[in-house]
Amino acid sequence: MSPSANSHSAITQVIEQTAFFPLTRFRFHFLAEDPIRLPDYPGSAWRGLLGHGLRRTCCVTHQPTCTGCLLIHNCVYSTLFETPAPATAPSGYTALPHPFVLAIDPTAPRHLSPGTSFSLTIHLLGSAIAQAPYLIHALGLAGQRGFGRSGGRFAVTHVECEMQLGTNDWSLIYTAESSTYQCAEMRSPQLPAAPPSAQLRLITPLRLKRDGHFVGARDLTAADLVQTLYRRLFSLATSDGGDPQPINGRAATALHLQIDWLEWREWTRYSSRQDARMQLGGLIGMLHLSGVGLPDLWPALWFGQWTHIGKGTAFGLGGYRVINSDMS
Repeated sequence: MSPSANSHSAITQVIEQTAFFPLTRFRFHFLAEDPIRLPDYPGSAWRGLLGHGLRRTCCVTHQPTCTGCLLIHNCVYSTLFETPAPATAPSGYTALPHPFVLAIDPTAPRHLSPGTSFSLTIHLLGSAIAQAPYLIHALGLAGQRGFGRSGGRFAVTHVECEMQLGTNDWSLIYTAESSTYQCAEMRSPQLPAAPPSAQLRLITPLRLKRDGHFVGARDLTAADLVQTLYRRLFSLATSDGGDPQPINGRAATALHLQIDWLEWREWTRYSSRQDARMQLGGLIGMLHLSGVGLPDLWPALWFGQWTHIGKGTAFGLGGYRVINSDMS
């Protein structure tokens, strides 16, 4: 059943309010100093290195955990990695989503020889955008530590930021030679026109839950995607800007989902905190979305490419691209 005109109007207003909170893409370029061997999915390795380097950079109290720290709401490390909920957060929020996303390229080489150049793209949201210099320093320390006990060291060579979201127009903001960070003024995002149908490529494992269980390749519905996307944007707008309103994803749109191919891709990571291996698989594949609800969904669907959706976004999971738009 198609949603009513009033429902369409309400959802469109919600998307306009929540979709375009500040988000900037940064691309960090490195040079391998040792042989580097990355895991098949390196999101966890990158997150661990970045967290270790950022804690060394920013933590001044040297407490073992951020819980109970006087500076928990002001420290760059805690606001990025142990993101606490402020006193003004809605009821039920004990923590907020991490204001960064690792944009992992699943096609990038995993074995790197000394002297090889490689890169990592990180999306920063809201107030975290101003903390980019801390990440440059933290990744420099991370490079000295390396990717493993056998070495795997690297050096930061330069950093770029995208001048306008989704355009691939990158500007140099830092070089190791100058050691100077030049903040560039970003242009506001320009939403492309909604297509008649949207082709989605799920590029990193997408972990969606329904009724407490992960959704498999045979069970995915358009409603699963819509509700997960709206929940993600609502939670980010709560902490990173916008004026979030209650979102009823079930009444949001009338969509048809066509699956070209879809499969469950398993991913295992070791959690030092839990001293255990964890299974973090999800869906990858190619989908088509169409229907009368697509124009209303389009702003959120387009913007969600850079926020990622589902579980594990801080590891780079839940990444997708609308590939029939002229974007990378």
